[in-house]
Amino acid sequence: MDVLKKFISKYKAGDIIYQKGDNQTDFFIINKGKIQLKNDKNDQILTTLGKGDFFGEESLNNDQNAIYTVEVIEDADMIKIPYVSLTEMLKQMPDIALKILKKLSEKHIKIQSILMAQAASSPAAKEKTANKEVKKEDQTTEKISPDIKAYLIIQRSNRIVQLTKTHTVLGRRDYTTGFVPDIDLTDEDEEKYISRKHSQVMFKDGKFYLSEEPGAINGTFLNGSKLQTGVKHELHNEDEITLCQLNVIFKV
Repeated sequence: MDVLKKFISKYKAGDIIYQKGDNQTDFFIINKGKIQLKNDKNDQILTTLGKGDFFGEESLNNDQNAIYTVEVIEDADMIKIPYVSLTEMLKQMPDIALKILKKLSEKHIKIQSILMAQAASSPAAKEKTANKEVKKEDQTTEKISPDIKAYLIIQRSNRIVQLTKTHTVLGRRDYTTGFVPDIDLTDEDEEKYISRKHSQVMFKDGKFYLSEEPGAINGTFLNGSKLQTGVKHELHNEDEITLCQLNVIFKV
């Protein structure tokens, strides 16, 4: 520490030490306080560092610009070491070099985890997952004969959906797990009352049946009568199905 004291710089909360893209020629060791590494895109916080942590590894490469924006969030003392001084120091004290590598590895793992989680939750990734789920459902569910014509008319949007499978789940899309029901009512369910798997229309022995799925909340109604979970009720032409407050007409 006696050797490093001459390199100490002080910063206040709110200070920007450097911004992403800046020419970066110094290596920093946090002696006191806290900083955040940010990605300029949406001002995303990648990680928070405190006493004993390092940053500024870009300085170890010639002509490498800063890859993060660094903001002080708690008054801090930094050991700011120019590239030339750092290389000489590492040659003389290899044990410090090993500690720096370990800390930098831990930091990069944290940042990669955050970026991977963000990528997985992006709209494109959700759509891809949803499409996979739909394909999986299509492959595993038995189809109804094309000669049988049955439809659900969602009254709020006047959307007409043909029933083509022996088991058809009605509900809302789950963006966390990627689950997409056979009939996705997300857009019509403005109040978000309908469950992910709310109810199911089944076709067996030439007849259609309606049942409420386990875990569904806010109720499933057939012609105004509330259904018991898991109990099948035969459907007839012009029957009115109500999922919470959303009305659907069954047509054959």
